Amino acid sequence: MEYSDVAGFAADSWGEPGERTFLLQLTGPWGRHTYLLEKAQVGALAAGINHLISETDDVPDANATPAQLIDEPPRFRVAQLALGYDESTGFGVLTISSVAEEDDEVTYRLTLDQLAAAARQGEAAIAAGRPLCPKCGLAMDLDGHACPTTNGDLRHHRP
Repeated sequence: MEYSDVAGFAADSWGEPGERTFLLQLTGPWGRHTYLLEKAQVGALAAGINHLISETDDVPDANATPAQLIDEPPRFRVAQLALGYDESTGFGVLTISSVAEEDDEVTYRLTLDQLAAAARQGEAAIAAGRPLCPKCGLAMDLDGHACPTTNGDLRHHRP
């Protein structure tokens, strides 16, 4: 299934750091579609969007605002995201695949402004997470964590 005329695109999260749910949400005349994905997938999508934009001659509006998430159950959990660019129309093409084989792959045609705004939104959502351990790079809770580099010995580990 392919959708164009996207009015809003959000790549954001719900909840508190450590308990967040990451979502993509697209709206248009066909309704609102929400997809559940992992934090790393949001980061990879943002990086892919930034790379795609750097490869085009078009410069997206730096002031374009992303859509805000609306609370809605997701259609499915995302297995894969594919991002491309249609030079003939100047639209980005985002294809979303589900982890469940019975769900159909879905494609959306988005402006570069929408993509760039969602990439900034996704990067901000990721940055708002828990701080990373300087020793192992894993996310820490406020009271620290059992760092694998210390083999669980936290006597000399500070969050």
